[in-house]
Amino acid sequence: MKSTVLNDRYRLIELVGAGGMATVYRGEDVMLERHVAVKFLREPYASDHEARDRFLLEGRAAAKLDHPNIVRIYDVGEDAGHHPYLVMELVEGEDLKAVIRRDGPLDVSRALSLAREICSGVGQAHTAGIVHCDLKPQNILVDAGGHVKVTDFGIARALQQDDADDSPSGDAEPVDVVWGSPHYLSPEQAMGQPPTPASDVYSIGVMLYEMLTGVPPFHDPDPAVLAMKHCREEPPPLTALNPRIPTGLDWLVRKILSKDPARRYRNADQLGVSLASYLSIGQGSTGPQTPVVEQTPVIPTRLVDEAVRAGRRNHTPPPPPGARPSPPRRQAGGTQPVPKAKGGLDANLWMLIGVAAVAVLGLIPLWLFVYRAYTAPVERPTPAPETATVQPTSDPEKIVTVPNLRGLSAADGERLAESVGLQMEVIGQEETTDVRPGAVVEQTPGVGTRVSEGDTISVVLAAGRPLVMPEIVGYDLDTVQPGLESDGLIVGLVEVRSPESKGFILEQTPPTETEVRAGDTITLTVSGGGDVAIPLAVNLNGQVLLEQAWVSQFTYRAGGTVPVTLRWQCLEPLDASYQVFIHVLTQDLGTLIAQRDIIPVNGLRPTNNWSAGEVVNDPHQVQLSESTPAGTYQIRVGLYKADGRLPVVDVGEAQVLDDTILVTTITVQP
Repeated sequence: MKSTVLNDRYRLIELVGAGGMATVYRGEDVMLERHVAVKFLREPYASDHEARDRFLLEGRAAAKLDHPNIVRIYDVGEDAGHHPYLVMELVEGEDLKAVIRRDGPLDVSRALSLAREICSGVGQAHTAGIVHCDLKPQNILVDAGGHVKVTDFGIARALQQDDADDSPSGDAEPVDVVWGSPHYLSPEQAMGQPPTPASDVYSIGVMLYEMLTGVPPFHDPDPAVLAMKHCREEPPPLTALNPRIPTGLDWLVRKILSKDPARRYRNADQLGVSLASYLSIGQGSTGPQTPVVEQTPVIPTRLVDEAVRAGRRNHTPPPPPGARPSPPRRQAGGTQPVPKAKGGLDANLWMLIGVAAVAVLGLIPLWLFVYRAYTAPVERPTPAPETATVQPTSDPEKIVTVPNLRGLSAADGERLAESVGLQMEVIGQEETTDVRPGAVVEQTPGVGTRVSEGDTISVVLAAGRPLVMPEIVGYDLDTVQPGLESDGLIVGLVEVRSPESKGFILEQTPPTETEVRAGDTITLTVSGGGDVAIPLAVNLNGQVLLEQAWVSQFTYRAGGTVPVTLRWQCLEPLDASYQVFIHVLTQDLGTLIAQRDIIPVNGLRPTNNWSAGEVVNDPHQVQLSESTPAGTYQIRVGLYKADGRLPVVDVGEAQVLDDTILVTTITVQP
């Protein structure tokens, strides 16, 4: 892109992200000599004076937040065309949505740790009187160290129009209604009420739900319908989507996702404390605990002490010497005093001791009941299958529970099935209005069925409208995949080695203008950069198979080092020690530019020590000379000993000439 400098300070380097509301550039602060991110408000919002002013106002408010889990805002301003921008901390990493798409469902401890860091950052904002209003995985950045950075504070609020026109009188105070993103919207926002810190808590709960299951709790292509689901429907239990989730955690998430804000945690700090407490307790301490039984009862001892003190209070002191004993007094009603028992203890004391003994004896059965209840093994009920019976298996360790795929898109259903070790296949479509087009209507086996790992769930999808396949070659995968899957399409990926950036779409099947429907599978061939293995499958003399090779870069400089890793498989033992040769040659094979000849694995693994079936990963470094001219060169490899090369009997997927195997070509730049 053309170099642009904002206000003689911020140089824009490259576009790194674009959405419907803003674009983000990697930039450089030329004054402080540091990399930054520069976010611009897009049209038509940038031309709206109210939206622009509020964008800058919210940016200035967010700039006051200083927390390790919040992306710092360094500056706000406008360019020469009066387009507002924010200058922010540049986070090297990926957003939480990409993490979930790649790794979801996440482990419980990892999901809770990420959620706790989100709460820490958002809690700081709540303390400062700022409600985020648009928390979603795309606004949560995960840096290279796995730590969270919350971004886009106040952006959604700045872009929302005040809706004052609907007031019957026309003079009512406008209500600041913030919609946010439909998948992560709180019920009160969906009903047009102002957002509160509890609204952010709900959005964090939706993200935690998605981290633990791989999918959000509600789905619908119509944003209005999706918003109403947040208000009216209960999400599927976590344990139905991921049987590994502890029931205690399922209860915690349901509390966070309460429809009534008063039933949730009031702010992110409170939620963070609860998550930290759950993490510290751990899953192992959520079951019944054995109570500690006192060997010496406490209550009887206290009763005896009180009885003794009572006896002392009622004991009549002896008369003074020489005094005549007084006759016994009659009590009111003619009751005579209880005669004192022989031995020094009166009858009242013995009565109290008897009552205490009876109380102690009465507590013993209660203690036994409580002890047995807490120490008895817990029997967890197995969910009843809906349509199928338990399928027997000889290996109990490979039994899994069928999750609930109903209502999920085909892509989300496939991801959820794979997350528990099962496969999913689409066997048909059904006309229905119960779920959105492309969502799962029926599944076999039913929810809760116990089946063998690797089994297949057959599903029927709701019939969807026909779609026309767009031209997506040349786009980035992360840009187009969410839209394709939201239309109910299943995206299959083929990753190949390519000099294009990772995720760049190289080919698509079916081609452009082809009619497809929800539930259909489309295949995208995407670039994996230089990290993808080069398939070779070359058989040398029936004894060694060169399976694959890796060459991590495509271009080099003169004097540079070319890393080449070879993967050998021994088919039959060799009776001699062969050396590996790696040659860098001109395209006409007439000039040898560089070479390396050595026993495999830097001399440590001679071929005559290989055993049948053994796989040997063999890394090499080939040094280019400083005088290497610019151009394109071939890398060829093979095995040889003094009397010649080991012959190739099957070329596999490679090009072979004179028993030398072409691995790839590289370019040396001037």
